[in-house]
Amino acid sequence: MRTRTGRTAATALAGLVLAAGLTACAGAPGAAAVVDGREIPTSDLQDVITEIGPLLGSATTAQVLAVLVQEPVVTQLAAENGVGVSDDQARSALEAALASAGVTVDELSPASLSVGRYLAAATALQGLPDGGAEAQEELLARVAEQDLEVNPRFGAVDERGTVTAPTALPWLVAPEAAAPAAG
Repeated sequence: MRTRTGRTAATALAGLVLAAGLTACAGAPGAAAVVDGREIPTSDLQDVITEIGPLLGSATTAQVLAVLVQEPVVTQLAAENGVGVSDDQARSALEAALASAGVTVDELSPASLSVGRYLAAATALQGLPDGGAEAQEELLARVAEQDLEVNPRFGAVDERGTVTAPTALPWLVAPEAAAPAAG
């Protein structure tokens, strides 16, 4: 016969195991995503949107996160195909684009430079003789192999391993939908 103390200890242990499992699935606190152990902090998303937002047009947060997730792969593919991009090239391109948009930024964050590298590398890959088709196939294959966890607040991971828009949660109501109608 089990004692009350034994059942309480077993229940507490089960709770700790469950909590540890849930925490492991959640990634690091403050992370928008974790890619192969590399954390992309939510502050990186905010830096990009604040610094180069005018260049992003109507890009969503999930799309910005997808760029930050894929940037190392795109940059590596560009280098492997002889069209590598340096930080200086990325910085110069971003600063020129910002200046033409009438935006000044004192200093670009590493996250914004990542977006600049991604854009420059993707453009360079499209300039390859095959239009970058082979590199695009390789990119999709490498992205699918990544170990990717995305904070549900910022997006989800589809079957190809890419970041998609966050799933709407039915129990959350937008503030304008929750407001009572004026009568």
